[in-house]
Amino acid sequence: MVVGQEKLPAVLVPYRGPQSDPEIEDIFVYMRPETNGVLGESTILRVIERCPQYRVEIELVYLANIPGQFILENHIVERHYAPKLHFAVLGKRACTPNIRRRFSEQFGVSFDDAPVIGSFEALRVLKLRPEELFDTWVDPSDMLIVSGQSIKRIDGYYVLNYDLPALLHKNSKNTDIAVMVFRIRTGYPYFADLVERMRQGLIAEGLLNPAMHSGRAFHYSKSPFEQILDGMGYLYASGGEPVPLEDISFARYLLQRGVGVNQIIGALRNPVALFAAEDGTLIEESLINYTFHDSYTEALRKFHRMVAQYLTDR
Repeated sequence: MVVGQEKLPAVLVPYRGPQSDPEIEDIFVYMRPETNGVLGESTILRVIERCPQYRVEIELVYLANIPGQFILENHIVERHYAPKLHFAVLGKRACTPNIRRRFSEQFGVSFDDAPVIGSFEALRVLKLRPEELFDTWVDPSDMLIVSGQSIKRIDGYYVLNYDLPALLHKNSKNTDIAVMVFRIRTGYPYFADLVERMRQGLIAEGLLNPAMHSGRAFHYSKSPFEQILDGMGYLYASGGEPVPLEDISFARYLLQRGVGVNQIIGALRNPVALFAAEDGTLIEESLINYTFHDSYTEALRKFHRMVAQYLTDR
């Protein structure tokens, strides 16, 4: 659809509205620009349609095509990755005490003395293009995932969130994105198996290198809080207007249990936080990662154990 000169999202299967049953989750799946197209989209849908649970425990409740121009003009990708961009831009200055400690444990060097740089600075220092930085292979011992951030050792430098420049660079006005929402009763373990089947299907169609992770081809919501984040960027009504936050299933679940809109938005904008563990110790982690594959009930329980946040939204 076009209003004036702006192309708006084309909604092919309208969103059904929120599901409040805590045993049911809405999982967003959207294609990366390099694999988006009718073949990639149909491959994903074919995997779902062939599983025995389709239409019984797994339903397609939303399908839309989001124009690349619309994504760029509304800064959807930048907003989605804003907390990680904070680290990618500031580099060493953004690192928390936990990141500094885990860094020294992983790499065996002093954090204070190490050349830790953000990925945008790394493009200049290492003289690499975004895709080259993304594709640089390193041994697992040269990688660290901590507090929702990634650190990759390349040519003696430690690069924070090496993937961000490529993720931003791939999006253009010509790269539309197919977005699907699957409403599932089977839980994340079963859906994770479907994700692998999707990856194999894309490999068979020649759309994905067999050595590559599924994340190179498509994204899927890996936690209830990421479901909200995905909904805020990619969930639209038939007229092209965004679906209100309160109509995203997990957000509705939280609101019905006393969590306010500002609390939800604040948690997503500043997800790196301290959580009180059962033994009384504090755990530093990204809320998105900390609630990985959790049920709504478990994700809410962990949310209530958040005692402090690091401000990345400034």
